[in-house]
Amino acid sequence: MDITLRHTRRADGVTDAVRDLAPVVLGLAPFAMLIGVTAVRSGVGAGTGVLSSALLYGGSGQLTAITLMGSGAGAGAVLAAVTLVNARFLLYAAALEPHFRDQPRWFRWAAAHFVVDPTYAMVTRRRDLEDPARFRRYWLTAGGVLAVAWVAMTAAGGLLAPVLPASSALDVAAPAMFLAMLVPQLRARPAAVGAGAAAVTAALASPLPSGLGLMCGIAVGVVAATVTPVARTSETSGSPS
Repeated sequence: MDITLRHTRRADGVTDAVRDLAPVVLGLAPFAMLIGVTAVRSGVGAGTGVLSSALLYGGSGQLTAITLMGSGAGAGAVLAAVTLVNARFLLYAAALEPHFRDQPRWFRWAAAHFVVDPTYAMVTRRRDLEDPARFRRYWLTAGGVLAVAWVAMTAAGGLLAPVLPASSALDVAAPAMFLAMLVPQLRARPAAVGAGAAAVTAALASPLPSGLGLMCGIAVGVVAATVTPVARTSETSGSPS
């Protein structure tokens, strides 16, 4: 009986997704709230911030769009910036393709909306999602719960914006959260090369107006990571080939 219950818990994927997601939601809370605060203070409005959380579902691209809209940028500039910022999702999609390959058509169309940094990181850290049904349950649970929490926390940021100080802990907590997510991924060669190329390019192009330096850095980083081959296991471990 106990063996059957343990097997069921391992097979369903739902429990594992909730367990893996709990610390992620706590880490994302400052960033989601920052987006809500920024939407209010930039003049875009809390409603737009919350709606974009549900539709765009990508924090860095969302914050970029809200910031540019608040500064009066045109629709073309906003679209171009968000496209560059979210270009990394193409790499995530390519890496996740084996998991999506044998899924039902409805899943391949609908579940792609949940391809974001946290869900990608959660999946790549697990080695027990080969079964398509288990992956489907894990992915839908992680993506769905994260989406609800993300929208709710963005709304909370919008509601608290009038009472928060102009410079709050959210400004530091959000970048710190991204660094915590980024650093473990730099062990892979493409990620390290892409991050380095993006940092150097953004620094060199920083004098460009309207945040173009950052967009150039993102574009160069994505290209560098894409063309960099993944190190073979034997090379990484130092064992002879």
